[in-house]
Amino acid sequence: MKNSILLFLSALLLAGCGTGNIPISGTVTFSDDGSPLPTGTVIFDDGKSQAQGKIQPDGKYVMGFDKEANGVPPGTYAVTVIGAVEMLPNPEGRFPIPYAELIDVKHTDKATSGLTIDVNASQRIYDIQVDRAKR
Repeated sequence: MKNSILLFLSALLLAGCGTGNIPISGTVTFSDDGSPLPTGTVIFDDGKSQAQGKIQPDGKYVMGFDKEANGVPPGTYAVTVIGAVEMLPNPEGRFPIPYAELIDVKHTDKATSGLTIDVNASQRIYDIQVDRAKR
C-alpha cells in the first residue's frame, strides 16, 4: 500500500499536475527573409505577470515564469522581444559599449509590438516573426 501511494505521488509530480502551465516553445525569425533572430529574450505579458524565454543562436526559445522552461498558464499574452542587439567593435574600450538594435523598436513595447498569443492546451509551439531595425 505504501509503495502504491509513493508511486502515485511520483507520477503526479512527473506529470506536472497542479501547475496548470503549458510547455511553450518556438522560433523567432525575421519577417523579411525567415532567418532566425540570434539573440534576445521573448516576454509574454498577460497584464498580471510575465514569462520569459531566452532566444538561442538558432532563434529558438522556451518559456517559463519563475524558471526557464516551466511553461505558462493558458491565456492571452502580449508579446515583446527585448535585448535583441549586436555588439559593435569597441577597440577603444568605450563605455557604454556600442551596440546596434537588430529588430524594430516597436517589438520592445507591448503597446506597439502588435504581437499577441493565445496559449491553449492544444498548441505548444508558437513561432514569432519580427521586423528588422530600420537603419
